[in-house]
Amino acid sequence: MSWLTQAILWLYEFLWYLALPIALLRLFWKGRIQRAYRENISERLGIFDNKISNGSVWVHAVSVGETRAAAPLVKALIQDGNQVLLTHMTPTGRATGADIYSDEIAAGQLQQVYLPYDISFLVAAFFRVFSPKLGLIMETEVWPNLVLKARRLNIPVLLVNARLSERSAQRVAKFGSAGSAIYGLFSRILAQTTLDAKRYESLGLSNVTVTGNLKFDVELNASQIDRALQVRKILPSSSRILCAASTREGEEKMVIQAWLEFLKQFPGVSEYARLLIVPRHPQRFEEVYQEILHQKLDVVKRSQLSDEQLAAALQRGAIVLGDSMGEMGFYYALSDLVVMGGSLQPLGGQNFIEACGLGRPIILGEHTFNFQQASFDAIEQNAAVRVGNVQELSAVIGALIQNDVLREKMSANAIDFAGQHVGATQKILSVIKTYSTASK
Repeated sequence: MSWLTQAILWLYEFLWYLALPIALLRLFWKGRIQRAYRENISERLGIFDNKISNGSVWVHAVSVGETRAAAPLVKALIQDGNQVLLTHMTPTGRATGADIYSDEIAAGQLQQVYLPYDISFLVAAFFRVFSPKLGLIMETEVWPNLVLKARRLNIPVLLVNARLSERSAQRVAKFGSAGSAIYGLFSRILAQTTLDAKRYESLGLSNVTVTGNLKFDVELNASQIDRALQVRKILPSSSRILCAASTREGEEKMVIQAWLEFLKQFPGVSEYARLLIVPRHPQRFEEVYQEILHQKLDVVKRSQLSDEQLAAALQRGAIVLGDSMGEMGFYYALSDLVVMGGSLQPLGGQNFIEACGLGRPIILGEHTFNFQQASFDAIEQNAAVRVGNVQELSAVIGALIQNDVLREKMSANAIDFAGQHVGATQKILSVIKTYSTASK
């Protein structure tokens, strides 16, 4: 390791020591609204109650998106006889994991903990307690001390489902050889797309393999789909529901403005057109609810309604706020088309692949750098359409809600698009097995 890389790591460690009190205070501050932030804080400081035996496969999924994306891989690892240690950084990621893997947790096949902060002695405590045989870090997380310690302990660590935006690649390149050296600590980088791989390779890395995007392999929740279909049976067959999914700050206002413009231009559609808004972050549920109320619109909270009451609210034309956790499959199955959050503001976009798997036409904003190749392919295959402003959003909503032929064609294209990209799990497993075998 060069002196420059070592100097950057020393500076990084020093800054972590300075930031640690702030990080802990931040947990307590956020815990005012979401109590889970104040739970299991000792794990973030390297203190664990170990229930998983040494030699497990460690999977790090920072939050909800990564936890859901990791599901097909985690399930496959357990089916192959591995115990899995699943780490997170956010309470929502941990709660999602607890829901997805409830059976595996009960059977002692999987344990969840928070990953400690990336300070050398905390990282050392983590490895001392768990001693995993292999580490899999999802998507974009790079913790230098963590990966460096694993390398020194001869524990292979792979960056799985890896993606790198052009902007991130440029930032890493500014550190010269030190930036590429940190990525070079990974035993292997398993990239989502050829474009991602080329960006990693542009940093001078040779440890890159393209294995595809795990999010295409995520299984849909059958019980949620069945419940949504039961709600649809209650509604008139003419009903058309738009779902604004995983919306971020500022995007709900854009969606509502576009929706109201659409209703104003076509007054008759108010008899059958309905709107469902699902914010990305639970701490914003109440904020979004108050914003809709402020606009003097009829709005209801999903969390306060049974499925039958939800159907009644939709029938009367109320906007539904999706303020329940773990029901995204239900919301997608209930809807006819989806506006994808995170893409209307410069936030990179959220995962639209699950909605495509259910045959939902996708409306994307201009900002999809987190899903650059997938969004390009979806638009190319006419499974998705991109809009640049509120007026275009309103026009596309109008076209898709009122034109059944267009919507059904895009729906079929969306299913085809999702089906063409499955298979990343098996490709990743084949790579993992070469390392797990070598580590025995």
